[in-house]
Amino acid sequence: MRRELRVLPTDPLCPWQLAGHLEFFIVRLSEFARRAPREVTYLQSGAGQKEFSAVTLDIDGQSWIIHNDTHDPKRQAANIAHELAHGLLVHKPNPLLTAMGTRYFDRTQEDEANWLGPALLISEEAALLIAREGMSIASASNHYGASEEVVRMRMNVCAAWRRLRLAAQPEALRTPQGQES
Repeated sequence: MRRELRVLPTDPLCPWQLAGHLEFFIVRLSEFARRAPREVTYLQSGAGQKEFSAVTLDIDGQSWIIHNDTHDPKRQAANIAHELAHGLLVHKPNPLLTAMGTRYFDRTQEDEANWLGPALLISEEAALLIAREGMSIASASNHYGASEEVVRMRMNVCAAWRRLRLAAQPEALRTPQGQES
C-alpha cells in the first residue's frame, strides 16, 4: 500500500488517504445525529465510546466506514486503519447483529485486523527507525499520528529495541555459544 501511495516505508501513512485510494468512503458518526439523535448521543458518550469505534458497511457494493469522531484523532486513525485492514484482508462482510439480536463478532477476522491495522500506521521499517533515532514513544506517536499504545505495540511486535541492541553488539557476542560464525 505504501508503494502504491508513494509513501516511504519509514514515513507516516494517513489512513484517510489510504481509504480514498482503496475507494472507501469515510463518514463521521456525528453526521447521523439528525437521523438518530438518541443513538448517536449514546455512542458518543463515555459508555458508548467504549462500545463503538468504527464499522465498515457494504452499501450497494461500495465500502463505507462509519467512525466515532468523538475519539481522539490518533484513536480515529487506528479505528480507520483497523477497518481498512478488514478490506485489505478481503474479510467477508458480516451482519451487524446475529439472529438473537446480539452484535456479530468473528474473532479470527478481528484478530487479523488488530494486527494489520497498527502495521499500516507503524511499519516495521518505521519501528526500527524510531529505535535507531532514539525517539520517545510520545514523539513517535505525534510524528506518525498513532496512539502511544499503537507505537509501543509495534515497537514490541517488531522487537525494534532488541534488534537495535543486537546490531550494536560485536559479532562474537551475537553468535550463540558452541556455534561457529
